[in-house]
Amino acid sequence: MENFKNKKKFKWRIPTAFTILISITLLLILISWIPGTTSDWTDTDGTIQKGGPAGLFDLFIAPINGLKNKIDVVIYILIIGGFLGVVVSSKALDAGIGRLVKKMKGRELLIIPIVMILFSIGGTVFGMCEETIALYPVLIPVLLAAGFDVITTILAILFGAGIGVVCSTINPFVIQIAVDNANVSGLKTSTGIILRIISWLVLTSSGIAFVMWYAIKVKNDPKKSPVYEDKDIHEKLFAISQDIPKFTKKRKAILAIFSVTFIIMIFSLIAWNQFGLSVFETFTKWVSQKSPYIARFYNPIGSWNFLETSALFLLSSIVIGFIEWKGEEDFVESFIKGSSDILSVCLVIAFAGGIGFIMEHTGMQKVLVNSLSSPMRGIGKYGFIVLAFLFFLLISVFIPSTSGFATAVFPVLGPIANSITIGLTSGTITAFSFANGIINVISPTSATLMAVLSLSKVSYGKFIKASWPLICSLIFISIIILLIGVSLPLSNESPWF
Repeated sequence: MENFKNKKKFKWRIPTAFTILISITLLLILISWIPGTTSDWTDTDGTIQKGGPAGLFDLFIAPINGLKNKIDVVIYILIIGGFLGVVVSSKALDAGIGRLVKKMKGRELLIIPIVMILFSIGGTVFGMCEETIALYPVLIPVLLAAGFDVITTILAILFGAGIGVVCSTINPFVIQIAVDNANVSGLKTSTGIILRIISWLVLTSSGIAFVMWYAIKVKNDPKKSPVYEDKDIHEKLFAISQDIPKFTKKRKAILAIFSVTFIIMIFSLIAWNQFGLSVFETFTKWVSQKSPYIARFYNPIGSWNFLETSALFLLSSIVIGFIEWKGEEDFVESFIKGSSDILSVCLVIAFAGGIGFIMEHTGMQKVLVNSLSSPMRGIGKYGFIVLAFLFFLLISVFIPSTSGFATAVFPVLGPIANSITIGLTSGTITAFSFANGIINVISPTSATLMAVLSLSKVSYGKFIKASWPLICSLIFISIIILLIGVSLPLSNESPWF
């Protein structure tokens, strides 16, 4: 009886993304045994391939093929992880934020818009999120000493970077992977970029306004803070630290290289020909022909893919490594640690790619697209974009990985959206960015959010109590922007939506 009492009660947890994806793959294999769910299909070369049901062993073959088919994406993710590992190891970001905090002494309220804008830029450009975790211990003591609460810091950093990801303009983990998987002719990463930039300005401004309003409210009346009862605990726990790294000339140079790298990436991913600018393509051809000893085997700026971008980040990693030189072994360890921290994303992409492999090679994808195109066309582009947004909100709770989700969904949803209205696929990608980004800053399945709350000693319930008005506003504004977007003239080459 005593042993029975001592047994731990079973506590249900939401399965990991890996379990969910492998379960979906198994379900699709079983469905493929049902007559009429598979068919012959046409490959990229236009050759008709024999479809048919998949086998149980294909459950293990599928993620391997998913990894093989997405190897360029995986290489990119591992290299950018290594790049960020080298930057984080240098403590240049910590030193830069620390310098900002010192300069803003007495004007701490202004730290909120500055930090949110900087992190939002990072979010919209390269999906900055996990990288901000190390900065909470730097900022929490400063804002606490200024009369704000711990949640103010959480809102500023989490929603700063989070809203940037929500409004991903060229974030390759969202936009580029979704475009790559949609397989729609003419669709590029710069398709729809103008409305995404406008969205970024609107939602970032809204987020800053809310967080500043919350900060002022809490400072004027500390009892209005959901964590007021923990005020003494937080003040003892987060005493102002003097351990902020020095902002040396080397770290300034590293931040400069860090910024220039992403500026080059932005220029390289925007299809400038859509705006009537051919200067970058002309320059690339000139270099290839006249100066092949500089560079030859790369696409024109504006048409870069994962491999060219990977090469850029690899080069920048080496340059930063030389600036902060601590020996070859230290550089390699920092790079490998950064890559290993993000390895789980690569595995999620492999498992998600396995779903696409099963659907494509059994012919289920063709059957599904053909069967859904006509009914979905009946709800029109306005109904489809709202329905897609709500669908993305729901599924993102279970598959929080942006890249994994895009890899699994857009091979099917991309062609369906394009069949409803030519050019609607880009808007669907924007809807995905909005929904998945919002969920990743509020869902208990978000590893970053839960890590931040644990670090900050704030319960999930109190976080939601403070942030729900902003969350609702983000959802409402996102739907309005999507409805405005689909009312614009649509095409797969349009930079508007």
